[in-house]
Amino acid sequence: MLTRILLICVGVLIVAQTRVHAYTDPGSGTLIWQMLLAASFGVMFYLRRITGWLRGLKARKEKTSQNAPPAETEGDTESV
Repeated sequence: MLTRILLICVGVLIVAQTRVHAYTDPGSGTLIWQMLLAASFGVMFYLRRITGWLRGLKARKEKTSQNAPPAETEGDTESV
């Protein structure tokens, strides 16, 4: 359904094109590259922080499970 709507929109844009008078200066390309690089480095930074946080949680969970006393079974209980 979504692809059909997208194809219809693209078809309408191709059929209804008109002549455009626009100017893009050479610095615009540099600005776009700078934005893309900054966004990608930002995503990598936060992914690294999130994965480090998840690894810390996993290590903390494993450490607490190793230090936990063994679980008691029904037959091993003593009455005091």
